[in-house]
Amino acid sequence: MLGAQSASASVGSTIVGIAANNIGKGACDTNSAGSTGFYSSCSGGPEAWCADFAKWVWSQDGVDVTGLNSAAGSFGRYNGGLHSTPHVGDAILFNYDGAGHADHVALVTAVNGDGTINDIGGNQGGVRGNWSATSHVTANTHFNGAVGSYLGGQRISGYVSPIGGRDTSTPPPPPAPPAKNNRVIETVEGGALHEVYTDAAGWHDNAVPGIPGNINALGFSYDSTGARVVEAAEDGVLHEIYTDPAGAWHDNAVPGIGTGISALAFSYSPQGNRVIEAVENGTLHEIYSDTDGNWHDNAVPGVGGGISALAFSYNSSGQRVIEASKGGRLHEIYTDSTGAWHDNAVPGVGDGISALAVRVKADGSRVVEAVENGTLHEIYSDAAGTWYDNAIPGQAGNATALSLDLRS
Repeated sequence: MLGAQSASASVGSTIVGIAANNIGKGACDTNSAGSTGFYSSCSGGPEAWCADFAKWVWSQDGVDVTGLNSAAGSFGRYNGGLHSTPHVGDAILFNYDGAGHADHVALVTAVNGDGTINDIGGNQGGVRGNWSATSHVTANTHFNGAVGSYLGGQRISGYVSPIGGRDTSTPPPPPAPPAKNNRVIETVEGGALHEVYTDAAGWHDNAVPGIPGNINALGFSYDSTGARVVEAAEDGVLHEIYTDPAGAWHDNAVPGIGTGISALAFSYSPQGNRVIEAVENGTLHEIYSDTDGNWHDNAVPGVGGGISALAFSYNSSGQRVIEASKGGRLHEIYTDSTGAWHDNAVPGVGDGISALAVRVKADGSRVVEAVENGTLHEIYSDAAGTWYDNAIPGQAGNATALSLDLRS
């Protein structure tokens, strides 16, 4: 992999700005320049248009696109071919066979300090069977950019640098979605799914469009690929809501499981299967998937009566720890090393809790995000086991459900 010298930082920044201005556009939509689509993206039904988009963005910045066409593989023969080090503004090629064919191409929009990269690409996030007509320009963030790594089942083959381009600076693209070590909360606000998160600038609260507004309980975690997975009760029935590698959201019912759910919490077990603690018709249940992906739903007798909200995580020993609201007060429900369940009140903390979420830290302390009398609170224990309860004014005041994960 030789390739030519990468574009200047200014050229790369301009390419990023043009690409970002078209996020959400489809093959036949009006692009940021005011015309229809991206080269021939809207022809033939429309066609598979990832290369159309990448070529169009480069051309808008004055890049020499001679030799590029609507085939992703044409980028593999451009400007000396592939190289292994990503630069902002480069094209990233997937599943290239070395002879002019590739499965996908997108544009590098950031090379992050943690060694990951971001990209923006066309013809992503479509519906199987009618992909190109339903896909859009979308972004992927913080994924491994090493040659040979995979993104959404596609292998990274290498990078191609643009030739030329206008050496003018443009404002940076919008900030990336929540990064590592920031707090990320999925909430239901006014019946709609929201993401509330922190970054270097503080707190943000964004709606997730296109997800049904009848969620009455939810739980949230990241899977091993970094995708967000939300287990939710919609009209009392268990649903899985999740993001795919392109950042698109999906919502699928889990048939035959979880009728009458009024509260739930979700975590991945140390073995990697999904485990949900749920209140079904007033009784605590454990809902889980096995290694074959089959779902199970078992009642936990004698524990957790009267729960109006709950949250769940594993401690470092692999035991289940549930923080629950009973009569608005905080309770801890947990299993010991023998598998027996316990239910203890936490005195003096959490008056008026209507929703809550928890993660157990490596030192055994707990972090709980809770709505108390309409205000978001952080409730936490320190290493000595002392509990604290602090309000976060002005955030998620109308949340009826929430869930928390700490990215690590």
